[in-house]
Amino acid sequence: MSNEIKGLEIGLLIREINSKINSNLRHEFENTGLTVPQIMLIRILVKNKRLKVSEISKKMNLANSTVSGIIDRLEKQKILKKIRSSEDKRITYIELADKGREIGEYFHKTINSYFQKVFEKVSEEDMKVIFDGLQTLKKVLDRC
Repeated sequence: MSNEIKGLEIGLLIREINSKINSNLRHEFENTGLTVPQIMLIRILVKNKRLKVSEISKKMNLANSTVSGIIDRLEKQKILKKIRSSEDKRITYIELADKGREIGEYFHKTINSYFQKVFEKVSEEDMKVIFDGLQTLKKVLDRC
C-alpha cells in the first residue's frame, strides 16, 4: 500500500473516530439543552478565561457575527458575561459567569468519565500502542 493511500485511509479513520467521539459526547450533553457550538464556546472560555469575540471566532473557525449570536444566547442564560475593557471602551471581553464555570466543570468530568469508560477494558499494552501512535501522528502533523 502506498503512502498516499495509507495517508487517505488514516485521514478517513481520524474523521470516523472524531465523528464517533463527538456523537457519543453530544449524547452525554443532551440534558444540558446546549448546542454543540455553545458547548465549544464554553470549553474555549474554560481554557482561556477571558477573550475578545474576534479571538473566540478564530478558535471556533466561525464568523464574528455567528459567535456574537451564540454569546448573546449564553449571556441571556447567565452562563457568560461581557466585560468592557477599562483601557479601551470599544473592546469587550467575554468570560464565564459562575453558572458557566459550573457547566465547564460538568463537561470536564463527563469527558473524563467518557474516556475512562471507553478505555477501561483496553490492555496496558494496547493503550501504549494507541498513545504512541497518536503521539507520532501529532509530531508528523506538527512538521507540516
